[in-house]
Amino acid sequence: MNKDLEVPEIIANLKAGVAHRDDGKETLARKSLEESLGLIEAKYTELMDDLNDQRLLYETTLEHSTEIENELSVKNDEINIMMQQMKKYLSSQLYDLIVHGKLAADTNQNRRKKLSIFFSDIVGFTDLTDSVEPELLSNLLNQYLNEMSKIAQKYGGTIDKFIGDAIMIYFGDSDSADDKEEAAKCVLMALEMQSMMKVIRDDWKKQGINHHLQIRIGINTGFCTVGNFGSAERMDYTIIGGQVNAAARLEHLSESGGIMVSGSTYLLVNELVEADYRGKVHVKGIQRPIDVYQILGRKDPEKAVVSLLKERQDGFELKPILFRADYASRLERDEFTAALQKALDLLKNAPEIEKKDISGE
Repeated sequence: MNKDLEVPEIIANLKAGVAHRDDGKETLARKSLEESLGLIEAKYTELMDDLNDQRLLYETTLEHSTEIENELSVKNDEINIMMQQMKKYLSSQLYDLIVHGKLAADTNQNRRKKLSIFFSDIVGFTDLTDSVEPELLSNLLNQYLNEMSKIAQKYGGTIDKFIGDAIMIYFGDSDSADDKEEAAKCVLMALEMQSMMKVIRDDWKKQGINHHLQIRIGINTGFCTVGNFGSAERMDYTIIGGQVNAAARLEHLSESGGIMVSGSTYLLVNELVEADYRGKVHVKGIQRPIDVYQILGRKDPEKAVVSLLKERQDGFELKPILFRADYASRLERDEFTAALQKALDLLKNAPEIEKKDISGE
């Protein structure tokens, strides 16, 4: 028998062979065999019909599955676009909390946290509205906010809100935050923003804006209430409290182009910056008057190196340094250089450990 024959052909051949055996003998057996072959053929036909139905179902399912996968891919792309759009309306810290499910939309989950709070605005910016076209004014404001946001993100600040040309930022909301480091980042950010404002102002002059615009900054460090505030349908993740009001008040007290900080902030950054004591002021929401300082600038890198390198009796501890050529300012470069040079000097002068003879001789 040919092994290459299909089942229907095999059955047909068997039936033909049985039919040709017409010798008058074993008629009943022949009929029984024919009936059996007929049943086998019918069963085979039924199985093939089921198999074809299953194949059709598989192909239909596969086609439908491919359509679903394509639809899911399109929906995922749409979701990613929406997420990227949403990210532009939120601080990077708040966005991460929401995306990773670490923040519930509940106004009852507030907490107390020690933060460094920053306020700034452009002195005289509102006067431009009378002399500058609204379109140009919008472009100028967006340019300013964009550059300041880049600096805030560089230092890890949480941008709470923009109010016209005013900016509110805070540091220290993470569980692992160090008060001193967060205050230092806040003040260093403020210094860099003042430097950037000079660059922006020069660019505005090229666009015909001859106003000598400057920013004033206020910074305070203290305990605030952090969390969701608002209604069940509409809420903001923000900070409130007397310490926030104090930072806003310091911003208004600051000179144009200056940075005014509270005594609580200055105590955390006095190794990094030079400052001028300006006395005490009364702030609404705080019972006692607070000391205020006007920041003059960063200390000489040789003096500020203590923020990166801490000497110990048995050596020294060098804090991690993240250097990015496209972001690092000249002051940062000088401080990094001074800290690394100091570390090299300590290494050269460190006594070597005497080698012990472990041979037993």
